[in-house]
Amino acid sequence: MGEASSGKSHIQETALRLIPKKFIVNEKKITEAALFNRAKKDRYFYGGKIVNYGDMGGANDHEFMEESKNLMKELQSDGFLNKPLNIPDGEGGWEVKDLKLGGRPCLTYTTVPNHNFDEQEMSRSIFITPRMDNKEIFNRRNRLLEFKHGRSYNTLKKYKNEAELVPYMLLHLKEVFKDIAIINPYVYFVIDFLKNSAFYKRDFDKFNGILKTMTALNYYNHEVHDVDGKKVILTNIADVQQFMSLLNPYKESISANLAQKAVDVLNDIRNNIDEWKMQKERVMPGMGITTSEYFQLQNLELSLDSVRKYMYALKNQGFLQITERFNNFNIYDLANSEIAHISYDLKHIDDSVYEDIRYEIGEWVVDLMNEDKFVEGLSVMNFDSEVEKPVWAKTRKTKKTFRKVFERPLIEND
Repeated sequence: MGEASSGKSHIQETALRLIPKKFIVNEKKITEAALFNRAKKDRYFYGGKIVNYGDMGGANDHEFMEESKNLMKELQSDGFLNKPLNIPDGEGGWEVKDLKLGGRPCLTYTTVPNHNFDEQEMSRSIFITPRMDNKEIFNRRNRLLEFKHGRSYNTLKKYKNEAELVPYMLLHLKEVFKDIAIINPYVYFVIDFLKNSAFYKRDFDKFNGILKTMTALNYYNHEVHDVDGKKVILTNIADVQQFMSLLNPYKESISANLAQKAVDVLNDIRNNIDEWKMQKERVMPGMGITTSEYFQLQNLELSLDSVRKYMYALKNQGFLQITERFNNFNIYDLANSEIAHISYDLKHIDDSVYEDIRYEIGEWVVDLMNEDKFVEGLSVMNFDSEVEKPVWAKTRKTKKTFRKVFERPLIEND
């Protein structure tokens, strides 16, 4: 979800390129009758697939697809769908036939911030929003890549080619995990992370599944154990650290049931409001900001409608408060309502967690957990030491630093 031309489709297309094509179904403006035809050929046509509805930016797109979206939601939840439909009989009339589908698909599409999701869709979804505060890096990247067959261009091409191997790696892992189960002894962390979520019961399976996916992707760093004749690998602290680093920016949106872009607005205000208050040209120095002022001052390039929507949501959730009115405009300031801090210290686990593990599976898991090490600085955002970091992603704080980076040959450790 994001503003027009903010890069929504680019994120989606990049992610889908890393997944084997046989697990992706691209559907555009699909009707109930078309769903019926899918079911006629294969009842489990959508089972285990990612169904991509493409760009659904306008309200008309959502309205046209409402029935199909609702049917897909039922299929996601129940694993089966039985519904009578009126189907053209080929002779100008209609006949009633049953739509029968099985399996659990995943649905993905892009849309704009002014679309209102109902609670059913909110509870099933994970929202991803493109960054809008990286224009400088985006422009530097474009400048560097304009030099076709230059160093940056060739490096990007090399990694794009290597990324084509990822779907085959995933197919291999899928084969491996036919016979191996993943157990997450750190499940208490997911519980703690989601304790304030409005959709806790549905969120648990989603986010525990993401953590187990981290474990699967790190499979070759794990020992395979035998438990009653079954092969098992255990989620470790490194998996949890990568999970934390991936979701840390989303903890407030998850806990407070906010769109991630609303949290971006909140953090933008938190980081800058003191400076904005003191600007001499303001009519109301020292006071909060109006919606119109924030629209002019923001670092996110949001439309005025989006700014109004997100500031209204932040007020309703208690993150912003109206402190004054000036010329019929509300003046907003920060409220003391930050989400309670979530402890990421994995070294001090409550004894009851160990007791449960001993009872369920045995002391050997507790012994492994006690040997597990917290890896300082581990994050999914970090580059592997063998991967060359793009020039445009290097920190540049001053012109002096810029000259140091760009006016000498890059060496291996840059």
